[in-house]
Amino acid sequence: MEEDESKDPSVLVFAALALVGVVAVGVPVVGVAGLALVSDMQASAGGCTPATVVSGEDSEDAVINVPNGWGPLVEEAAKTAGLPVSVAAAQLKQESNWDPRAGSSAGAQGIAQFMPDTWAAYGQGGDVTDPEDAIPAYGRYMAALRNEVKPLAGDDADQLVRLTLAAYNAGPGAVQQHQGVPPFAETERYVATIISGGQIEFSPGCEAPTGGKAWDGDLGDGEWTTPLPGGKFTSGYGRRNVPGVPEWAQNHVGLDFATPGAGSGAGGPVIAPTDLRVTGFNDTDGCVIAKVDNDDDPDFGFAFCHLNSWGVKKGQKLTRGDVIGTAGNRGQFGMATHLHFEIYRPGAPDVVFPYQGYNIDPEPILREKGAWPQ
Repeated sequence: MEEDESKDPSVLVFAALALVGVVAVGVPVVGVAGLALVSDMQASAGGCTPATVVSGEDSEDAVINVPNGWGPLVEEAAKTAGLPVSVAAAQLKQESNWDPRAGSSAGAQGIAQFMPDTWAAYGQGGDVTDPEDAIPAYGRYMAALRNEVKPLAGDDADQLVRLTLAAYNAGPGAVQQHQGVPPFAETERYVATIISGGQIEFSPGCEAPTGGKAWDGDLGDGEWTTPLPGGKFTSGYGRRNVPGVPEWAQNHVGLDFATPGAGSGAGGPVIAPTDLRVTGFNDTDGCVIAKVDNDDDPDFGFAFCHLNSWGVKKGQKLTRGDVIGTAGNRGQFGMATHLHFEIYRPGAPDVVFPYQGYNIDPEPILREKGAWPQ
């Protein structure tokens, strides 16, 4: 086992990154002998819904899984609204589950859940229960919301999408008041649900839509695999509320995956999601740090943390699917066995640590690269 060679005091920030590991049950642990087959299966699946209806000429303008031949209507409404078409589709599904006659106790109606006054302003005299009228009206309404919040977003296209969705949920006044997505649990959850749904269910190739991109550059052409075969996602990137965790560590800068049934014992094998070069270690918190080492992808940095053990050396080159170590619970605080996984933006130093400004959300990248665990 390698000792930490960086001597950087910032290694201490790993300690509270994932104090609580939630372990799923009922899924068999994958042995090392089955890694290649499982990796290929998971890489091809990527956690996204198979296409059932495809429309549009390219991935940016296309949408899948829209029922009843409404794909062109959704695409045109998305263009009107200035939203990614996958986001528009996810929002319409969230509002009505594609039911043109859906209604709410508050008086909202139709596939886009228009309130009567809003429909009067944007429905142009049409039938709120007719998708031929309601979906274009949705596009006009979202365009109006987008224009209201655009000054807050500036040139940040991702932020503009998030603010537009927040304005729909909480009202543009709340967005203006808070100068961003309002800190309401419902609104934050709504924005995240729509963006994630757009990528997972309605995007060809599982591409992260504008509004949900952790990295605004090209992801490259390489195919990745999940770093913990047989593992289950247990904790996401961003703000959380874990009792006993210091305030600074409530900002979770990675993802957690757990081996079902591992408890506090050794977990499953942790593998290289793509070709890597090992660049350093943090022995205290069981972290192997590495960089992408292929010609197909940007040089993202990775951290694989809380490992029970590992058998790689600094400078070693790994091929996609090579075993790095075993998931564990190594750290300065008690925790259940899991893998804490981070991605650092291209251009980060070879040995980098959390909260130095290089962390990006791994989830949309793993999904698009076909590496989301099943």
